[in-house]
Amino acid sequence: MVRDRKLGDEWLDWDGELTRADIQVDAGKRLFLGLTLLAIVILSLIMLFIWYLIKPRIIQFSDLAAIILEKAIFIFIGLLFIIFFQTTLSIITHRNFIVRIGKLKFSINFLTPFILTLGRKLGISYDRMGNSFIKVSNSLIRATRMKFKSNRVLILLPRCLRRPIQKQIIEIAKKYHCQIFTVPGGELARKIIRREKPTAVIGVACERDLLSGIRDVKNIPVIGVPNLRPEGPCKNTTVDYQKIEQAIRFFLGLQVDHHFKVFQPVN
Repeated sequence: MVRDRKLGDEWLDWDGELTRADIQVDAGKRLFLGLTLLAIVILSLIMLFIWYLIKPRIIQFSDLAAIILEKAIFIFIGLLFIIFFQTTLSIITHRNFIVRIGKLKFSINFLTPFILTLGRKLGISYDRMGNSFIKVSNSLIRATRMKFKSNRVLILLPRCLRRPIQKQIIEIAKKYHCQIFTVPGGELARKIIRREKPTAVIGVACERDLLSGIRDVKNIPVIGVPNLRPEGPCKNTTVDYQKIEQAIRFFLGLQVDHHFKVFQPVN
C-alpha cells in the first residue's frame, strides 16, 4: 500500500499500481456522447418492453389510464432524444441550444450515473469516461457566452499540484483579480463554493473529482481542467496552466474561436 500520500476523496480504493490506462486517459467528446446515445436507446427499449408486458393489465383497469400512460412514455422517450440532440447541436455549432424553463435546465446530467455504469460494463475506464464528460460539459459552458466579474470567479486547485505550477496559477489569478483556493478534496471544495457563493468556478483536479463536482454544483457554470498524474493520483500532479488563463478570460467576457485559443472581445 502506498503511504507517502493522502489520497483524494475519489481515490481511496486505488491499489498503488500504475497501468497504461491510468496514465493515458485522454478521450474525445464522442466517447461520452456515443455512450449517451446508446444509454438512451437502451432505456427506451427497456421502457417499451415493460410497457408491452403491462399494457394488457392497464387496459383491463382503465382504457383512459392506458392511453395517458402510453403517451407519457413516448413523450419521455422523445424528450430524451431531444435533450441528446440539443446537446450535440450546442457542441457542434458553439451556440447554446439547451432549453431552460425558469431554473429547470433540460440536460443529460441526470443520465450520467447510468452512462458511467454502461461504460464500465463495456470495459471503458472510469477516468476516460470522466475525461470525455468534462470536455462535453466544458463545451456546453463555452456555448453560453457568459460574462462575470473577476472577483466572482473562483479557482480551485488540488493540494497535490506541483509547487511551481501552483505559483504560476496563483500569479495568473492575481493578474485577473480572481479568488483562488487550494483544497485537499471534493468535500472541502463544495464547502468553499457554498461559503464564497461564486458566479463561476474553474476547477483543477482528477477526472473523478471533477466529474463528481460538476454534477453536484447546481446553477453555477464550472469549467473543469483535468490534471496530469505521471506519478499516480494525489502526488506531484501537473496541469497546463495556460488552460486556466483561457478559462478565466472566457468567464471575464472574452470570446474564443472554436479551438479556444484566439481571443476576441465580446460586443
